[in-house]
Amino acid sequence: MSALIKTICLVRHGATGYNDQDLFQGWLDNSLSERGIQESEKLALRLKHEAVDIIFHSPLTRARQTAEIINRYHRAELCQVDGFIEMDMGEWEGLNFFKVIKEQAEIYRQLESDPGAKVPGGESFDQVFQRVRSGVDKVIASKEKSILISAHAMVNLAILGHLLGLEPIKARKFRMENCAFSRFLLYRNLEGENTVMDTWNSVDHLRT
Repeated sequence: MSALIKTICLVRHGATGYNDQDLFQGWLDNSLSERGIQESEKLALRLKHEAVDIIFHSPLTRARQTAEIINRYHRAELCQVDGFIEMDMGEWEGLNFFKVIKEQAEIYRQLESDPGAKVPGGESFDQVFQRVRSGVDKVIASKEKSILISAHAMVNLAILGHLLGLEPIKARKFRMENCAFSRFLLYRNLEGENTVMDTWNSVDHLRT
């Protein structure tokens, strides 16, 4: 028999001006756009009656703002995790996504298929995956039972990988939209602990 010991809600930040313009953003510290604020408010309403004991968030403004908007209904402790900062996009920071994949198609294909490949002047997904590990360990070790994490697309894929025991190459295959909601359930039984994905990349709240 399994006992539920922890619930982890995982969200991606709302849109920024860079998201609105299809521009790469990694470590650039952009704030939410008006659309991103509205998305975060809709997500907050969806989570209004969700139990939230503590919120872990990236050090970047867009993730922190999203966490703060959600927290209006909870007044939970906010805890910054530096390792949850988005993937460093190096020379691609601020460049148009579609222009890059057209002009640097081979590099982009390699990034899609090889987690060890680096963005020019930036990070690889493998590097993100490794640095996110300590943050995930901190979340799991937390005494709180109902946890929310507000972070970024690539970071959230790494969190997914660690929670479900996936290799980086498999974790990289998932997709997460702005202000999407996911939920993981951590169980304990006689054989140890097990994590189940309950919800992934849900954006129904943004369609209203």
